[in-house]
Amino acid sequence: MFSNNDKERIVLEIGSGWTKVLIGTSNGKKKKKGLIHESIQIKDTFHIETPKLKSMENAAQTELDKQFSPDFDKFQLIQELNEKLRQKKVKTEKVILTLGDRSVISREMVLPKVDEVKMKGMVSYELQEFLPIDPHQYLIDFKVVDELKVGEIEKYKLIVAALPKKEGQFYHELVQEMGKEPFALDISSNGISKLFDRSMKINGKLREIENKTFAYIDIGYTSIKLHIIENGILKFTRAIDGGIQPISNTNDVKFDTSDTSLEFVKKWIGSLEQMFKFYTSRETNRKIDHIFLYGGGALLPDIEKLFSEGIGVTSEVVNDIENIDLHKECTYFSLPIYLNSVASLIRR
Repeated sequence: MFSNNDKERIVLEIGSGWTKVLIGTSNGKKKKKGLIHESIQIKDTFHIETPKLKSMENAAQTELDKQFSPDFDKFQLIQELNEKLRQKKVKTEKVILTLGDRSVISREMVLPKVDEVKMKGMVSYELQEFLPIDPHQYLIDFKVVDELKVGEIEKYKLIVAALPKKEGQFYHELVQEMGKEPFALDISSNGISKLFDRSMKINGKLREIENKTFAYIDIGYTSIKLHIIENGILKFTRAIDGGIQPISNTNDVKFDTSDTSLEFVKKWIGSLEQMFKFYTSRETNRKIDHIFLYGGGALLPDIEKLFSEGIGVTSEVVNDIENIDLHKECTYFSLPIYLNSVASLIRR
């Protein structure tokens, strides 16, 4: 789908509470101590509060805005981003914009094994049968996650993602209005699936990703995203209502640690448990081996303990992965906050 060295990119993630910006480079796959991983360099990061619309009058300034109305003030956001980039003397022109999965329709499909061109047509047709949508109004992408044999027929198992074209066009225009070049449009589940597709060290410990099932939970401002990667392949992705908005006191991600906050966390855990049960019940011997937490909510005190005890699966916050190098000028970097942006640097 969208250093001044030619590989350096600006990654822009516009969230409901915060807009995160990362300037960095992915140098592709490299082998280190017997492991193959992406080599990622982070030059700088910053985040700003996503400006809210002051009135509905601001929601429809152009024809594109009439077609897709965001819940933020686009023009104020552009102004604030450009000012911050100017202050930091960022010269990079190419922008990767990464979106959450809230607007994305995601479905699993099993289709006959055919070439890519025929597969695109089949996916569009099947998506229309699944849901009452016009596939021509969506940007549709798919990933083969498994190969099956049903009787004598070879088939692919796919994960299909569809984003409204009007939304994609809106964000393309936003980057252009910043005076930048739209380089790629990505969704968070796709980025996470590329970052965690092979064995690697997370928090200093080697994780045999190809032999386990890991759940990655992004606790955002107004929603929580769940991605399940089994044997290094993204198998399941869902979003639920929730997030840290009701328990966050300030834009600096400080939390109200009262009993009310604990009740919110219990609700998150209850909703996620239902998703885990749905996923594991679809095949025999399926289980979740480990849970990784990230996003603003991963900074909540005792969050690892709450999830581990509430779900009964060991949980930990993703604080470090071995393939990231920080530039000496990078004064602030919190991996739980910027994990989606880091993942979007990987272009494959």
